[in-house]
Amino acid sequence: MGFFRNITKMLPSVFRYLYLIKRRCTKSCLVLFMLIVVACMVYGYITYMKTPEYVFIHKDIHSECILPDIDINDPTINKYYSWHPQPLECDPTPSLTLVDKSGYLRFNDSIYKPSQNATLKCVYSTINLVTDFKVNFETEIAFSGPVDVPADCFIVRCRNPSGKVVYENLHQKIDRKSKEKTRVIKEETDEDLSVFMFGIDSVSRLGAIRKLPKTVKYLTETLGGHVLKGYNKVGDNTFPNLVPLLCGKSVEQSKVDYQKAFSDSYPFIWYEFEKQGYVTMHSEDWPEIATFDHSVPAGFSKPPTTHYSRPLWLAMRKIQPMQYMIDQVFMFFESKAMKMKTSSGMCYGNRPNHMLVVDYFKKFVHAYKGKRKFAFAWLNELAHNYVNFLEYGDNDFMELLKWLHMEGHMNKSVLVFYSDHGSRQDEIRNTYVGRIEDRMPFISIVLPEVLKKRYPEIVENLKANEKKLTTVFNIHEALRDVLHKRYGGRASDVRGNDLAPQSISIFKRLPETQSCADAKIPETYCACYASHPIDKSAPIVKTIANFLLQSINEILLPVRDKCAKLSLYTIIEARSIENSLERKVDKETKFTLLSWILTPEQKNDQTYLIVIRTVPGNATFESTVRQTDKGVLKILGDVSRTNPYGTQSACMHKRYLKAFCFCTVAYNASPKI
Repeated sequence: MGFFRNITKMLPSVFRYLYLIKRRCTKSCLVLFMLIVVACMVYGYITYMKTPEYVFIHKDIHSECILPDIDINDPTINKYYSWHPQPLECDPTPSLTLVDKSGYLRFNDSIYKPSQNATLKCVYSTINLVTDFKVNFETEIAFSGPVDVPADCFIVRCRNPSGKVVYENLHQKIDRKSKEKTRVIKEETDEDLSVFMFGIDSVSRLGAIRKLPKTVKYLTETLGGHVLKGYNKVGDNTFPNLVPLLCGKSVEQSKVDYQKAFSDSYPFIWYEFEKQGYVTMHSEDWPEIATFDHSVPAGFSKPPTTHYSRPLWLAMRKIQPMQYMIDQVFMFFESKAMKMKTSSGMCYGNRPNHMLVVDYFKKFVHAYKGKRKFAFAWLNELAHNYVNFLEYGDNDFMELLKWLHMEGHMNKSVLVFYSDHGSRQDEIRNTYVGRIEDRMPFISIVLPEVLKKRYPEIVENLKANEKKLTTVFNIHEALRDVLHKRYGGRASDVRGNDLAPQSISIFKRLPETQSCADAKIPETYCACYASHPIDKSAPIVKTIANFLLQSINEILLPVRDKCAKLSLYTIIEARSIENSLERKVDKETKFTLLSWILTPEQKNDQTYLIVIRTVPGNATFESTVRQTDKGVLKILGDVSRTNPYGTQSACMHKRYLKAFCFCTVAYNASPKI
């Protein structure tokens, strides 16, 4: 109740200040003040009225991992994804200046031609990074035509004859010429591959399927990307998941005092790529919460990569110091379907913020085509606070992938399109399904054709690993495989016969069974289910066995003229599959007003694994079956045949039916007419 008492005490002062401001302040000043008040109210609402953050841990991280099979249309989670925001609208005013494909700053001919109407005096000023939190605008240089600005980031200002600034805009490019004076950048080869890493904060695998359908479809169907269904986070938020991805060690293993040291202290793999003749890039939006500047207060002491986009975002805040807070307010209202102004708070001028990262990524890849590249791009703003805004990027990300593919940039490159964790929005995370999705982010890996042809075992291994427990450690080892060109061989060939699962590259075959403990996933973040044997004679087991048999016979119904109707011979095995997440109230420290009245959602569904033998043919089938709280049975995933069928199904030409069919007619080997 102290919160309400404090608010009550403050109200007289607030009204008094409002009265004074109304008398003494200009209209624009009053508007600014009201925006600040609204921002404080929004912050108070988010801080004190949000859904409580419950803490769950896994009861047994040493048990064999059974990957959760979550229904993407589960109503308890789907209601949070069903809302679609209005189309993203930025300032429709076209830019007076632009950077062309060759990297030259020039005027937009459709808007202004100095040779015909030289009414403006325009200058550019390069932006120099002083620290990770400060930039300087260098001396202004006049220009009237195309100019090659020797910097990645610069500001353009144009003044009218009276000297008033009538145009101001930030630009970014890739200044290749300056960098090549200080380093040798080597050519790509069939084995010296480039690495493209494009990440988006807070996207679960199912969240990507819901909100990025075009992107996921292009990744999997056109590019042949492998989506890892068992990808499990190893830390709570972005920092403890990206550190092991890029360094191969957890935050604790790195032994860096991140409260005092610079981020340079971490052994980022891009440093090793640079030693092998690679050019590197780091681009991340939302500088206030940037991964290695927010969690590490000192940030980087110097640019961590050859090209670094942070100066652009710092310059943006410098020229518009209040805009960030104002945009956050507008984004909050946009998330509630309330449009407060024409231009979205997710834009900088006429460009969506996420496209500034996409554009820098594309400029980097284009500038160094044919050269060895390591590109790291990371988007925070799009899905961090409001999960439904993610769909704003779907078409843009698909177009990025299409551009990479059509322009030949994927010919000798490995692409990792990924996230760090699922949505951590309280309302979602505190549902039964949301707790699982938070722990299982999206990741897809795309290999170049040249690697697939030389090392087909990598493709087979990736396919096998799609349904196994995986983490950032496995991805990091794959990055090392690219770095050291160690594509062939087995996992044991790399570091010895006692290689732990968390240190095996995703390019190698992972163990068939492992636990969260094996994969070095802490109990707080383990999403695995555990299984326990149950009595095969129990009534529920017999019910499920008959349901599975009936389902198989229904599959065979269209081909009953060729395939026998199967009967149950015996139940070989039955296991109960349980979600092992258990709430720990004593670890819940964040206070909200709703903590007193809300409780986390529970799920009463029960899941079983069953193996049966049928006759004729003595086939064995395995399936996972869920029983809802209303007693409805549903098969999860595919029904698997676990013993060979040999010539039993020789009469069946449909591949997906061969595992189930026991032929009752003679096999006709003559070709079809």
